[in-house]
Amino acid sequence: MAADASSTEARASARAGASQAADAGPAKRTRTVAVRLSEAEEAAWIAAALADGYRQLGAWVRERAVAGYLGKVRPRQSAVSSEAAQEIAALRQEMARWGNNLNQIARAVNAGQVPANIEQHLRQHWPQYGQTLARMADRLDALEG
Repeated sequence: MAADASSTEARASARAGASQAADAGPAKRTRTVAVRLSEAEEAAWIAAALADGYRQLGAWVRERAVAGYLGKVRPRQSAVSSEAAQEIAALRQEMARWGNNLNQIARAVNAGQVPANIEQHLRQHWPQYGQTLARMADRLDALEG
């Protein structure tokens, strides 16, 4: 029972100190906390962040964690609907996949590791790839307002 009391006191003390630090203004953040998510969880978190009006997932996670920990909630108005937020999250993930693939292709081409027929295919279809990415970017712009 004494351990429970000291643990409760330690948490209360930590919260009080964190609350005072939060009230004092922004401090330089020097610590990192990593969280592993499934692809579905990440998509849900991104959609929730966008629905809450956050463009950066890290800022949303920090705000939600601090709000829950300290009991302080700073409401933000969402500029997009939940459906639009989910579409934005999916488009961003797809564009990230495209970007990763393009970087790998460029690295291989520059290293001379791509067979000529593959390089020819890429050169021939490059305008189509660019048009697809442009449509995705236009849709993102339209959704985000």
